[in-house]
Amino acid sequence: MTCENRLCIYWSKDSCTLREVQLDSMGSCTDCIPVSLPEEFLEKKRTELIQELDRRWEEMKRKG
Repeated sequence: MTCENRLCIYWSKDSCTLREVQLDSMGSCTDCIPVSLPEEFLEKKRTELIQELDRRWEEMKRKG
């Protein structure tokens, strides 16, 4: 089954690794177990991503 929840422990290469899943009335998987990431790690990655997006934006403006 295709899955977009990269923060679930059952996610692998855009697919769910479970044989069967149960969905709730909103269409969310009831078997999902989210990966817990430390806030320090998330903050570092957010900062890195913003810096990368800024770099790409500046590069696009130069090519304009």
